[in-house]
Formats: sequence, structure tokens, C-alpha cells
Amino acid sequence: MKIISIVNNKGGVGKTTSAQSIAAGLSKFANARVLVIDLDAQASLTKSFGIQHAGLKKDSGSFITGEYEFDEIVKRVGDIDVLPGSAELIHREDTIKAAPVFPFNLKIALEKIKDRYDFVIIDCPPALYGNTRLALVSCHQYYVPLQAEFLSYEGLRNFLVYSAEIKKISPSTNLGGVFATRYNPKIRKKISHELISATKEQLGDVFMASYIRDNIALSEAQANGTTIFDYAPNSNGAEDYYKLTREILERINN
Repeated sequence: MKIISIVNNKGGVGKTTSAQSIAAGLSKFANARVLVIDLDAQASLTKSFGIQHAGLKKDSGSFITGEYEFDEIVKRVGDIDVLPGSAELIHREDTIKAAPVFPFNLKIALEKIKDRYDFVIIDCPPALYGNTRLALVSCHQYYVPLQAEFLSYEGLRNFLVYSAEIKKISPSTNLGGVFATRYNPKIRKKISHELISATKEQLGDVFMASYIRDNIALSEAQANGTTIFDYAPNSNGAEDYYKLTREILERINN
């Protein structure tokens, strides 16, 4: 079972969209058994799969704390299993952080289901605190979506410093790659082009070849509680996330 975290300490960069689409791509094109975990109290990934989150008590946090068994919490959406997020994650954070095994809580919990899935995709909150730490320590690789704007680039620099600290306590955690999101090749703003070039120069091969273009179908798919491959299989969004999924598979296999 390979565990992949989608992480960025800045919101609005396509993190949740990427987590959902990569999970769907792995299920659809690699015929993989996929679990997605929503660790964000805003529950955006949960909503994107059309799962009712209001008043939800059995969520990913209750799996981590052991309050409920996995099969009591997990939701099946098409061919993908979802451990939903909810506002209860905020209340459970203190309990999780107070546990003597923190920040390895999630990693230990996932050991119980390691034979059930080929991939686990974790969507993290847009901040460097408890649940993000859990995700990074538990994963084999993490991927960082980067919007081509100054604040997103600054956020990446700060995040890479933080992730280097995580590497000290979890040597098996590796940066899988950084990829550009909400990219419009027809409007090549000078600053966007310069920031992407600077990121390529800084990261080398870590910066991925796949770009996610601006595509309204991605937002529409989430609003309809489904994935881009089911909602608009011929769209730019579907094409781009197909390519990204293939590139991730290549990086994992290598």
C-alpha cells in the first residue's frame, strides 16, 4: 500500500481537486484499490465526493483516535473509498496531539488496513499544524500543487523548510514532486513564467512535467459530487490529471 499526501500550506491552489482527481485516476486507469482520507475540518474533499458532512461524527479523526472502527466510518463512492472529514476534526486535534505516539498516530492506524488498498491519497488542511504533520509522517511520497503566483511560491519555500524537518523524524517520507495548477498557457504573465522558471531551477527534476490548466469543468465536477473523469472525460482537466496520474505512477515505480 502506497500512501501519498497532497500538501500545501496555502489554500486555493487546487490541493483538494488534485487529491480527488489523482485518486480517481489511479482507480480508473491503474485499476487500483484506492482510499482517500480527508484531514481538513472544512471537509472540501468529502463534499467533492457528494458525501453529507454536516453533523458527521464518524470521520477520519475518529479513525485516528480509535473511537470507531474503520468499517464504521468509511464511505464507498463509485470505486473509491472515502474516510470523510468534518468539523469534528477541530475538536479531536487536541486528543490526537496528546497521544504518546504523536505524530505517528495515522501511520499506526493505517497499518491495520494495509492489505486492503493499493493507494491511500491524503488531502491535508492548508496549514502546517497537527493533521498535516500526521499526513507527512505517514506517507511514502507527498506532492505539492503550486499556483503560478508570488504568494504560492513563497508558501512553497516555507513548506519545503518545514518538510525538511519532517524528514528528520520520518526518513521514509519523500518529496515526490511539485506541479503547476490553474495554469493558463495562453496568458503567460511574465511573473507566472518567471516563478515557474525559478521553481524549475530550484527543484530540478522534482518539478513535474505535467501542468493542470485552468478548466471550469473541474469546479463543476466537484459541485456535482463527482470526479472530472466521470463528469467531463474529454475536458482539459481530465486530460491534465490523466497525465499527472501517469507521471506519479512512473515516479513511484522508479
